[in-house]
This record gives sequence, structure tokens and C-alpha cells, in this order.
Amino acid sequence: MEDEEGVTANRVSIALIAVGSALIVAALTLMALVATDVIDNGGSGNSDLETVTGFGEPISPPTPGPSPTPSNRFPPGSGAPIARLRIPSVDIDAPVVIRGLDSERRMTTPDNAYDTAWYDFTARPGSDTDGGGVPYGNAVFAGHVDWHDVGKAVFWNLKDLNEGDTIEVQMEDGSVYRYAVNSKIQYDASTAPVDAIVGPTPEQMITLITCSGTFSNATHQYDKRLVIRALRVS
Repeated sequence: MEDEEGVTANRVSIALIAVGSALIVAALTLMALVATDVIDNGGSGNSDLETVTGFGEPISPPTPGPSPTPSNRFPPGSGAPIARLRIPSVDIDAPVVIRGLDSERRMTTPDNAYDTAWYDFTARPGSDTDGGGVPYGNAVFAGHVDWHDVGKAVFWNLKDLNEGDTIEVQMEDGSVYRYAVNSKIQYDASTAPVDAIVGPTPEQMITLITCSGTFSNATHQYDKRLVIRALRVS
């Protein structure tokens, strides 16, 4: 009888071990499925093709800006197309596409989460003129802060920039122009001084714009804009 009881006890132990192993496998499988789902979804960003990264208000026709003075004049730029925008301190390294104004003179928008846009009615980086050769000094870029089904987009980390941080613009011929952050301001999108933000300046500088504040599901727009400005450095 003792032998039979021992055999029975062993069988029960083996059965319990098998059940426990099955539960562990099931739990690991569920964890893997959940992790895969999170990776595939990538987050829950709001921006999409309808979201304006710059400003939705009409912009006045560009006019020649003040001529640079000897103290802030740099050697002529290479004239090569713009390749990438890099901000090492916040891990931004992104391709640049060219955008402009639509038929109602509103800033057009990058069509994905990864590109930054340079606006061709503003200054060319490394130059004292805009894309058409008009004297100018303010190169304006914009990018999304997030993106539907992607999550964090190219300018998500822009809010973490500090005064003095370096921004680099690389041209297709390898030339690199560097700028140092000197201001970070959040504006109400509906009342921001748009023409002053994207208008000409006497110094070579760049202006970076992205969305901030609260997103409206009704309008597909954020109610604030974060504006970073940086002056060119040697």
C-alpha cells in the first residue's frame, strides 16, 4: 500500500508541475503578444496630414530684410541644397524637405513624422538671402511633435532645448552651418506674431517651429506653438 501511495503522490506532483509549466508558458506568450502590440502601435500621437506645424494664418509677402552689418556677416554659403537638420543635445538628426506657402499664403506641412521642412520664402542656411536671392536672415524650419500611430515625432524633444545648445544644418555638399539657441517661447497659435516670427532679421539665424499645448480632435490642431530661435556662430 505504501508503494502505491508513493506512486500516486509522484503522479500528483508531476501533474502539478505540468500545470504550473503550462501556466508559465501561457503567461510568457501573453506578455510577448502585449509587447508586440505596443511596438507595432508605437504610441498614440495626434498629428496627421491635417495638422499644421507652422501657422495657419496667412503670411504677408516676404520683403527684403535689413542688410547684415560687418559684425554679423559670414563668408558666402555654398549654395548647395539642404540635407539634414541635427541637434545633438536632444538626439535630433532628420532629413529636410522644402515647403512653402499654399494658395492662401499659409505654411504647408511635412507629410510624415520624420521630416523637417525648410520654407523657401525664408533665408537659405549659410546665406544672407532667401531661396530667391532676396536679402534676408532668418531660415525657418518646422516639424511635427507627434504623429498618429507613430507617437513621438521629429520635434518631440524640441521642448528640452536650452540656451546655448547647438543646432547644425548640413548641406548636400558636406558644408555644415552651426547656430546657438538664444530663445525658446511658446505662443498661442491664434495670436502669435507670425510675420515677426518668420520675417527677415539682420542676423543669420534659424527659427524652429512645432506644435505644443492641447490637441483638439475637432480641428485636428494644437492650440500652441513652440518657437526656438538660434543665432549663427563661427
